[in-house]
Amino acid sequence: MPTGASPDNQKRFQELERLLRPGPRTAQELMSALGISQPTLSRTIHSFPEALVNFRVSGDRTPKYGLLRKLPGGLNPRQKVYRISDTGSIEPFADVAFLSGGATLESGAAGGTLYEGLPPYMAFSSPSGFLGRQIARAAASEMQFPESLKDWGDDHRIAYLFTRSLNLAGNLVYGEASLQREVEFRKAPATPVADKRDHYVAMANELKDAAYGSSAGGEQPKFLGLAQDTGHVIVKFAKEGSRMAELLPLEHLALRALEAVNVPVAQTQLDSAGGYVFLEVQRFDRVSRHGRVGMLSCGSIDDEFFGARDSWSEFAARCEQARYLDARDARNIDVMAAFSELIGNSDRHFENISMLLSEDGEYAGVAPAYDILPMRYASIGGGVDPDLLPINPKLGTIGAKPAVWALAAKAAIAFWTAVRQGQLDLPISEEIRELAAQNLAVVQDFVEPLLPPGNRSLQ
Repeated sequence: MPTGASPDNQKRFQELERLLRPGPRTAQELMSALGISQPTLSRTIHSFPEALVNFRVSGDRTPKYGLLRKLPGGLNPRQKVYRISDTGSIEPFADVAFLSGGATLESGAAGGTLYEGLPPYMAFSSPSGFLGRQIARAAASEMQFPESLKDWGDDHRIAYLFTRSLNLAGNLVYGEASLQREVEFRKAPATPVADKRDHYVAMANELKDAAYGSSAGGEQPKFLGLAQDTGHVIVKFAKEGSRMAELLPLEHLALRALEAVNVPVAQTQLDSAGGYVFLEVQRFDRVSRHGRVGMLSCGSIDDEFFGARDSWSEFAARCEQARYLDARDARNIDVMAAFSELIGNSDRHFENISMLLSEDGEYAGVAPAYDILPMRYASIGGGVDPDLLPINPKLGTIGAKPAVWALAAKAAIAFWTAVRQGQLDLPISEEIRELAAQNLAVVQDFVEPLLPPGNRSLQ
């Protein structure tokens, strides 16, 4: 127990600890509950700085008090977050304090902010998906954490981020221990072009047991890499002959089709070696070797400001109204959603779309498109592949927007035409080519009444 200046202080601390365990409270609430004056409350708080914190939230003059919470491994509940600029320089971003009851207090240049749980950027940085599953397995042995991410709470996420995180999406680094790992990571050699195939095959072989059945829920097997020619990359892989091995070339093609109608997309390369198909995706949150770009998933943004997580188009409309996005970015999201309908991309969750952040932390537009492919046909785990049935597009919340559907249709028709004709960097099965012909006809029939007058033919 913390040691105060007097037995009375110790008793008051115990009462404060009880009152603050559910979460922060105002001075008036504490004084009323304890029957003490403001000076007495202040003296008590200041006597226990290792356990208690007082603060003001920006825009609110009422002081509040919180109890610092105990974290796994004895991690200090007061921590620092750093930011890496697009030129690679490292600078302070915020001071954070984790409070009992689950709240997070952030102190930065703009003042104090109190979050009910983790800040959006911290929730975004927390482990998830296939890569997160590998992190959880390592943490289970190194930190005695639950082996499944489903059993992790915020305290586990905090302890991981501020002690063992490295090379996270975006431009933030959590705590001194992770910062030291980042500094050491700068010395890591990039994989020479001549060695990439062998390196990727070795990584796939190392992860293949962990990858079994992982495509369910959008958890495509993948690993991070640093290559001499393409820089920082995410490498997806699948065993040749599998359904996912046929879909990775379609993801590459889908992004190229969107790029042709001026929707920004992640840059990708296809290759095969050692019995695997690889899709190398260049990271748009990296600049050269050491620079980084801030980003947040739309899931993190929506959770913080809207709490809806309904559809991409509805999210885009909300962000445009709130002036987080301009009209062009909102339209691009609509095009991505409409194109997804026309190629059978059923995996449109809110982590598969993101927004970029400027150097001053403001929203800087929608991130390049990624993870867009015909997931309607993806393996669902246990070696089960869905039947290759034609797509069944819906208007959904996109609505009748002629300019949007015209762009999406142009991209989708180019996509399915290329698949039908086998215009891919890797061979595709005859079954997929036949499916493409059917889907091409579906697309043309579906979009015909949605196109602008005088633009009813996209052939």
